[in-house]
Amino acid sequence: MLAELNISGRVYTASDDPIELLALLRRHMDQTLSDSVYLSSEQLLALKGWLLLKAEEMEPGKAIWLEESVDGGQAKVVAAVGKTDAGNTVVWHTPLPWPFGSAESSS
Repeated sequence: MLAELNISGRVYTASDDPIELLALLRRHMDQTLSDSVYLSSEQLLALKGWLLLKAEEMEPGKAIWLEESVDGGQAKVVAAVGKTDAGNTVVWHTPLPWPFGSAESSS
């Protein structure tokens, strides 16, 4: 696995805050963003691996997620990392099924 990612002049590592790593994942997933990036398969695998390491440190039933809202409307979760109630580590993004219970907006 890669030890660091140099993306648009910024270096990311496994020790970065999970929200920053989720934001990088979102920038890769959504190519319509003004600051979108394209990660190679190797870079994406490293990023998801780092997020899984963050999830392993969390308590079951807990998650950190990144939300977006369009024109101040309803916020929508676009990426998440955490553990299900059963303790399984999760890196989530669309189109994967939501793993943290019945609603995307609850923790």
